[in-house]
Amino acid sequence: MKFREETSARFIEMQQRFLNDVEELKDTLSVDDEQFNITLDALIDNYLEKLFKSFDDPIAKNYFDSLFYNGGQYVDLWTMDSSVLFTATTMVPVGFGLITPLTFEGRLFLLIYAIVGIPLALVTISDIGKFFCDAIFKLFRESTFPFMVALLILLISYPLAGGVFIHKVSHLSLFDSVYYCCITILTVGFGDIDPPIPVPYLILFIVVGVTLVTISVDVIATQVIHQIHYMGRQMEKARVIADKMMQMAQKISINKGLGLGMTQLGAFARMGMMINLTSNGGAIIRSSKQPGDEQETGEEEQEEQRRSTAFDPEVDLDLIDKLVPSIYHFQNWDDAVGDNETFYA
Repeated sequence: MKFREETSARFIEMQQRFLNDVEELKDTLSVDDEQFNITLDALIDNYLEKLFKSFDDPIAKNYFDSLFYNGGQYVDLWTMDSSVLFTATTMVPVGFGLITPLTFEGRLFLLIYAIVGIPLALVTISDIGKFFCDAIFKLFRESTFPFMVALLILLISYPLAGGVFIHKVSHLSLFDSVYYCCITILTVGFGDIDPPIPVPYLILFIVVGVTLVTISVDVIATQVIHQIHYMGRQMEKARVIADKMMQMAQKISINKGLGLGMTQLGAFARMGMMINLTSNGGAIIRSSKQPGDEQETGEEEQEEQRRSTAFDPEVDLDLIDKLVPSIYHFQNWDDAVGDNETFYA
């Protein structure tokens, strides 16, 4: 009320000062019409400049709109709908900036409300997203790719569908409607467009949209981090295997007096590729399957695939202590290898 009265008094004072300047100019330059017109144009430009600057304030702007577009009847900014929208978009936080507190008490209350409300809102939205993710992951089980595709399609379709609906029920164009929906669910909230739909529907649209964006970011980020961890673990396993095989080669070379060339080192590398890591820290050497070997069942393959994921416990690859190759019992390399061309391939 105080700001509105000050704005009204300031506007009336500006009008009166402009009229007085025009009357004084008329009395002074009533004979010289050309000079009178030039001076009057300068007075009008100065008056309009001060007028536009004074109405940068939201309350002054609302007073100006009420005066010229609502028949002089003032329209309150802080209605029940605008207040609910303000509190909701502060917590989410979208922050359209359509209305703002101007008093010291109002701004202090807003700071306390935001400090308490924003973390609560973010935790609630995160919990809702986690609940839906867990339920959908149980539905899709191990294959999350269809869920990610469906989630991306829904994320793109949601603002488009909302934009079409707003375009049908409001004065906004289709592009402006989609633009409004996108900046709303992304919590940008420039505030350059007034709410085109009733506040309850707008709040529901914001909550659902922000939750959808949160779920999408959570799922995609989890998958990306999982793949990065998986690649890193596999590279680490390959490095450890290579180090162990080089240690085996060095021990044979030192203890037995053998001179190993690149061909023999390549054979050791291929031997490392044949090693199958177990979850208890041991290792076994794979051999080629014989015609009579039984085929692994589907459950065993799934179990083996599960053990190779990025988040399994670390595997101890102490090959020197737990794996004693039989070639140590031979006196030289040729006796150990014999006619087996595998080591020279």
